[in-house]
Amino acid sequence: MGMGHNERLFDERDLARITKRSVASVRRDRLLKKGCPYIKIGSSVRYLPSDLEAWLGSLPSRGRHQETPAFGS
Repeated sequence: MGMGHNERLFDERDLARITKRSVASVRRDRLLKKGCPYIKIGSSVRYLPSDLEAWLGSLPSRGRHQETPAFGS
């Protein structure tokens, strides 16, 4: 985990703001192990900007859907 000295860590409020979701949704995703990778510093949860960028890049884009077979196929 090569974190630069000037790399700012995000907290769950930052993640909620960036993703336009509630803090409760961010916490629920973390509990279900389906959210952004995080690190713990004591009891604090923090997100590396590089992890956040990679995680956001891995999410499906709006309007890009998996192809589904035509009805009746």
